[in-house]
Amino acid sequence: MKIIESEKITIHKPAEQIFSFLSDFNHFKELMPPQVINWQSTESTCAFTIQGMTDLSLKMAEREPFTRIHILPDGKAPFPFELNCHLTGKGEDTETQIVFHADLNPFLSMVALNPLRNLVNILNNKLRELAEKDFF
Repeated sequence: MKIIESEKITIHKPAEQIFSFLSDFNHFKELMPPQVINWQSTESTCAFTIQGMTDLSLKMAEREPFTRIHILPDGKAPFPFELNCHLTGKGEDTETQIVFHADLNPFLSMVALNPLRNLVNILNNKLRELAEKDFF
């Protein structure tokens, strides 16, 4: 199992506000890189295409108020994985980190490791950008 962690960043919003935003997949479209197309979502599920790669469906498996959101594949996936959004409230600020756990064979590990690392950093950085623009 490979563990791919984003950088830890501080967002100048309370954990409750960030948790509320991340608890709804309808908001995730704003976090996705341009290679993600055909986005469809409800509050607890989403489906999309990573251009030139694969179709994916995700579901919110667990929401631990103000600290963690646990996301799993919903249906067929190219490999077993889980995604966790970690929040650590510090008053009016929150430290965030996105962690991707993936069961990758050696070939997939060579091919996918850097794109997955980029993805978790993009998600976390876009979350900070949206917060700075008072998007939520």
